[in-house]
Amino acid sequence: MPFVSYGVEVDQQQLSEAISYFEFVGGQTEDAIRIGINKTGPKVKTLASREIRGELRLKASYVNGRLSFTRASRSNLSGRISANSRGILLTRFSTNNQINGDKVSWFKPPLNPPNGIRVKVKPKGASQLVKGEPGEIRGKPFYMILPNSRALAIAGRRATVGTREGKLKIFYGPSVSQTFDTLRGTIVPEATNVFQSQLLDAMRFVLAKKFPK
Repeated sequence: MPFVSYGVEVDQQQLSEAISYFEFVGGQTEDAIRIGINKTGPKVKTLASREIRGELRLKASYVNGRLSFTRASRSNLSGRISANSRGILLTRFSTNNQINGDKVSWFKPPLNPPNGIRVKVKPKGASQLVKGEPGEIRGKPFYMILPNSRALAIAGRRATVGTREGKLKIFYGPSVSQTFDTLRGTIVPEATNVFQSQLLDAMRFVLAKKFPK
C-alpha cells in the first residue's frame, strides 16, 4: 500500500538554551529527543486526522487507518507520519449510507439512481452529481464491482475509445496524502509546537531519572 511520509522541522535556536543547560547538568540529549519524538507522534497523528476529516467526509477510523507513525529509535533519531497516497474510491463519499460504508459485501452492483449518482466529498456544502469532465465520458456514470477486489466503484465509459487509460474511467476522490499536503501549513507549525513541548518534558523526565529525589 503506497504511503507518503512527512517530517517535522524544529526551530533549534528556540531550544538551544534549554538543551545546553540539559547537557551541562549531565542529561543525554539523544534519549530526550527519542522520547520527545515518540510522545509527539501519536498526538500529531490525531491532529492530522482531525484536520483531514475537516476537509473530507470520512470516519475517524478510516482516516486513522491510513495514517501511520514510525517511532524513533536509539539508532535513528527521527519519526515519520506516513499518509496513504492511494486515491479513495468516490463511492466512499456516496450520499447513500449503504454504499459509503464497509458493512456490505458486494457480489453485484446496486441499481443506478434514476437521477444520477451523487456524492458529498466535503463535510460542509451540498452534494454533487457525478458526471466527469466535459467530453470525458459517454452516458451516465454507473456502479461496478472492481475485478479481484469486490470493491464497489463508480465508473463511466470513456468518450474516446482505445485511450491509454482504458475504456472505463474509475472515479476517485482525493487521497489522504493529497489532503495532508494541502493542510501542511496548518499541521506542521502545530506539530512543531507539540514536539518542542514534549522534548522539554522528556528532558525533565531524563533528569528526574538521573537525579531522583
